[in-house]
Amino acid sequence: MIRRLKVAIVGAGFSNSPDGRERWAIRAHLPALNALPDRYEVVALCTTSMDTASVAARHFSVPHAFDSVERMLEELHEIDVVCVSVRPALHYAIVMAALRAGKHVYCEQPLGLTTTEAQEMYELAERQGVFTVVGHQTHCEPAALQMAELVRQGYIGRPLVFNQAEFFSNYIVPRPANRGWLFRSDMGGHPGYRSGQSLERLTAVIGQDISEINAIMAVKVPERASLDGGPPIRSDQVDNMSYLLRVGDDITGTLQVSFTAWFGSGTRFELYGTEGMLMLASGEFPGLGGNAGEHGVNHGELRLYGAHADLEQFIAKPTPPEQLQGQFREIPAKDQYRYVTGLDGRRDTFLVAQLWYSFSEAILSGVPCEPSFRDKLKIHRVWDAGEQSARNERAEKVDYSGLGTQNSPRSARSM
Repeated sequence: MIRRLKVAIVGAGFSNSPDGRERWAIRAHLPALNALPDRYEVVALCTTSMDTASVAARHFSVPHAFDSVERMLEELHEIDVVCVSVRPALHYAIVMAALRAGKHVYCEQPLGLTTTEAQEMYELAERQGVFTVVGHQTHCEPAALQMAELVRQGYIGRPLVFNQAEFFSNYIVPRPANRGWLFRSDMGGHPGYRSGQSLERLTAVIGQDISEINAIMAVKVPERASLDGGPPIRSDQVDNMSYLLRVGDDITGTLQVSFTAWFGSGTRFELYGTEGMLMLASGEFPGLGGNAGEHGVNHGELRLYGAHADLEQFIAKPTPPEQLQGQFREIPAKDQYRYVTGLDGRRDTFLVAQLWYSFSEAILSGVPCEPSFRDKLKIHRVWDAGEQSARNERAEKVDYSGLGTQNSPRSARSM
């Protein structure tokens, strides 16, 4: 029987938001960890107020509540993992405190407001020999894991071109005033930080780094109505990103992320190679499935479709190229990629639980988890090049110097 890891969550307070949408820790992390009782035990919740921390701790039957991260780390030595689920502007201070205390860290994205902050967090984690993971829960989407496996196996031959599109409505619909920080550039850091999930999915599936970017970034909706009845919520945070990318030496494609799409269709990621194609799509392709949108921004569990070219068959019986369209079929994800049972695969909690499961496997086995702080630091470097590209109106190379090689942190079994 494995030892249960003891978790402290920072940012787990109820918001009682007018839109009925609770904070991420409340609606995703706590339910996800409770779905993994053999692997984790939540021992502490921390917010900026003892009142909110205590209310949440009582609600979820968590034994300890704190209003200070430093005091929590000083008094509760039994903590193994600190989960940082707060606004990006607060990530650096909390993550650094947890790392200095020798704790494993699960941090939401972006890693820091700047690449310098992300670099410092990565380097301290390396020196401390602890495990890290960044909250790109879409990395653990079963269909995406299946897609990455098929690419490695050569299902599409040599990857050639891709197109990835993500259309969501987060930045155009009326929002409550307590969500105002989402629309402030000083709270998000990199202008393109909202493209993080998409960039991580792209590099994880293809298995190569982004080498060049040509970026256009814009604020398309500078204000939206406030659900509190007050003045409109104004924004200077980029809400639309369009990238022309080079991955590795010669794989090229486009990535568009829009958070101003009423009734957005979610995710569609197509990858074409010399011997076939693969595609991730939201809901039921080619149409979208029913009311799946109620389950979260991905509009339901992603599905994988593909087609492998039988070259001998095509040579023996030539087919006009235009008749090849639409010959792809669904490829069900293998059971081995569903780490968690008993949760609705269409909801946020499922993917967060998948990532928490993967993190526990890493800690207990001594093998680094993906996506780690190092993986996220690479995305920060892509954002740097993207900002420079948008400013200079030209393609820019991505600089990965100074990352070094990833060390293997100590195993929790030796703790």
